[in-house]
Amino acid sequence: MHDVNFHHQHELDQYGFLGCCKDCRRSLEIIKPHIMAFAERIKQYDDEALRAMSPDDLYRLFLLLDDLAHMDAGEHLAALILDEPDIRGVLPVIRDYYNTFFSIHEVHLAERLFAPGNPWETFKSFPLYPRYEALMKNQMEANGIKAGTRMAFIGCGPVPSSLIILNHLAGIRSVGLDISENAVDLSQRVIRCFGLEDQIEIVQGDETLLANLDWDVVLVAAMADPKARIFQNLRRILQEKGRRDSLVVFRTYTGMRAILHVPVSPAETEGFRIVNTFLPMGRVNNTIVVAKLDD
Repeated sequence: MHDVNFHHQHELDQYGFLGCCKDCRRSLEIIKPHIMAFAERIKQYDDEALRAMSPDDLYRLFLLLDDLAHMDAGEHLAALILDEPDIRGVLPVIRDYYNTFFSIHEVHLAERLFAPGNPWETFKSFPLYPRYEALMKNQMEANGIKAGTRMAFIGCGPVPSSLIILNHLAGIRSVGLDISENAVDLSQRVIRCFGLEDQIEIVQGDETLLANLDWDVVLVAAMADPKARIFQNLRRILQEKGRRDSLVVFRTYTGMRAILHVPVSPAETEGFRIVNTFLPMGRVNNTIVVAKLDD
């Protein structure tokens, strides 16, 4: 499958695709077949087939999509591509695969961390670790979080990578929330592997639990849904607690990276105002947005 990925990238390169160029229509014609081909390919794999793949094969398949998401296309060209009728029609298939990949990938990672050995060495050996670390460094820059801050993370998943790395980089204490009982069980075991039980708490439930938890800053995972309900509840909790200046940080997808997941819309964050936006660099997927309650 590695050869397929190389060939895929080589085909894009041979056209001299340079991102947002003067002939956006021509660029769309070059890129569209690759997106449609990936959509057709991924339709061959149902959830069971994806879970049966080895971690290496699963990751190589992911890289085919990752190359498309990280093309150097400007905002105009990216919007043109993702709004093309045929491409728009296959986006749900592609985005569903992206969500499934990460749910499987995190379970694989958790299982590796449970094995004997140094969990940090295992964690850092995973191909996506550099992205996690870069994302959290961006996160720290985005809202200036420092030691002593307690972060609440909505949608922490089976491996709360963000919370583990934040604690490693800056001693940030945190509480992770997830509605999945299985994800919470795995996440709690992962925390014990790292010996961070006194630094990171994992609880089962949705964002409404924040009304009774201790936290300073809220982080909303890119895949935590439904966003409209989450932000509605956050708005209510912040108002009831009289915490109008508390930061709510959320992750979204912009440019070509929006091929991976539906971006957070202004309608979903109604009642909040955007304080700052940090665009991703390199192979990081998420744009980081800092918000506060609207005045």
